[in-house]
Amino acid sequence: MSNEGRQAPEGAPPESPAPKKRRPIMFVVLGVLVLAGLFFGFRSWSYNSTHATTDDAQVTSTIVQVAPQVAGTVMRVHVTDNQVVKRGDLIAEIDSASYRDEVAQAKANVQLAEAQAKQADANVQLTGQIGNAQIQQAQGQVEQTQGAISGSVADVSKAEAGVATARAQASGARSAVKGAVAGLRTAEANLNRANDGVRQARALLENARAAAKGANANTESARAAAGKAERDAERAQALFKEGVISAQAADQAATQLTVARSQLEAAQEQARSATALISQREAEVATARSQVDAAAAGVSQARAQIQANQDQAAAADHAVNQARAQVTSALTNVKQAQARRHQASGTLAQANVAPVQLQISRVGSEQAMAKIAQARATLADAELHLKRTKIYAPVDGRISRKTVTEGMQVAVGTPLLAIVPNGSAWVVANYKETQLADVRVGQPAEIEVDALPGRTFKGHVDSISAGTGATFALLPPDNATGNFTKVVQRVGVKIVFEPGQERLSDLRAGMSVVASIVTKGSV
Repeated sequence: MSNEGRQAPEGAPPESPAPKKRRPIMFVVLGVLVLAGLFFGFRSWSYNSTHATTDDAQVTSTIVQVAPQVAGTVMRVHVTDNQVVKRGDLIAEIDSASYRDEVAQAKANVQLAEAQAKQADANVQLTGQIGNAQIQQAQGQVEQTQGAISGSVADVSKAEAGVATARAQASGARSAVKGAVAGLRTAEANLNRANDGVRQARALLENARAAAKGANANTESARAAAGKAERDAERAQALFKEGVISAQAADQAATQLTVARSQLEAAQEQARSATALISQREAEVATARSQVDAAAAGVSQARAQIQANQDQAAAADHAVNQARAQVTSALTNVKQAQARRHQASGTLAQANVAPVQLQISRVGSEQAMAKIAQARATLADAELHLKRTKIYAPVDGRISRKTVTEGMQVAVGTPLLAIVPNGSAWVVANYKETQLADVRVGQPAEIEVDALPGRTFKGHVDSISAGTGATFALLPPDNATGNFTKVVQRVGVKIVFEPGQERLSDLRAGMSVVASIVTKGSV
């Protein structure tokens, strides 16, 4: 019998043909999966063979620290955290009162030095004129007395020449009177300048006293504030011990006490400086008064010189009359003429010292000019300090790490805040040393930022670090001792962004990125 004629026994389960139909479907699915794996594996291998990729990469940016160049109290702060600023924007202002006083003092010193230089220059001119006049006068007297001697020896008629000589002496005496009058005018001008100096010194003294009064008032105010802060701190400490207020409130009261005491010390220091300035101004007033006394003495001396020259002129006139009366005593006149010649020679020798006096006056004038240069340099330095009380943004960027507040005491170089410049971001990608075989400077790169999903930035390799991260660590590894385990090192690669891309301004320093460098097939 054939199988077709057979019948299944009753109760037996029917045969199922499903396994034979499922096997082809499973083979197809498995084949598709294998092909997909091969496709994606080939694609990954192809990408990795032409790209060097790492997720050990971060965005880095230049950070510009802003610090004051002068010390003082911060009066105003014009920026807030994360504010965008332009180069030249005003960031903060430091109290400029003391620096303005320094500028005013330096300007006064420049004016004083210039006045002293003018006086020294006038002294040079006056010394030169007087010295030349004295030399010429002395030489004339020598020549005149020599002629008188010759005339007296010759005859009585030459004695008449002695009369003429006496007249010339009288004329010289009158010229001396005129010179003495000019000296008096100069002395009076010096006295007027000295009086002006006294008035100026007194004005500065009054200003210093007013400043000291204000400083004392500030000290009393600061002392009162310190006393109140101390009582508040004691009260807060007691309330804290009783559990009425928090520890933060007690610490805040203690901090206010410390600030008040610092302000009191600053006010006391300012008061001491103002008191020292009063002493300085009083010394300047005393110096100016001594200059007035010296100038007054010069006026008196000039007046005495005029009187002496007038007496000499009268004596010369009397000598003329006497010479006429003593025509017959020519020999006596010879002796007198010789005596006058000797005296004129001494006067000429004394007048020849005038060039030395002129040189001394010129040295004094040069010293006065040097003081002007010194005073102007001090003024320029004071104006520079005053200018630096205003702090401006050095670059375009965004404010970060702002610590400065109004009322803060800052010293030179105290960090106030930082500015992250616009467009200064780049990527530092730490590649394994085994990935750097084909990496070259200038190769293009793709950067994916975790904070900006779906956005890929373009860049290129700017430079490769000269050492691994471990080399520049604070404690570099020492592989010369103990057991050695080889660890793959990482080398930093700097990648810069191509300019003109969108959302570059959204990048922040420290953001994590995935960097891929096109190592093959790049132009």
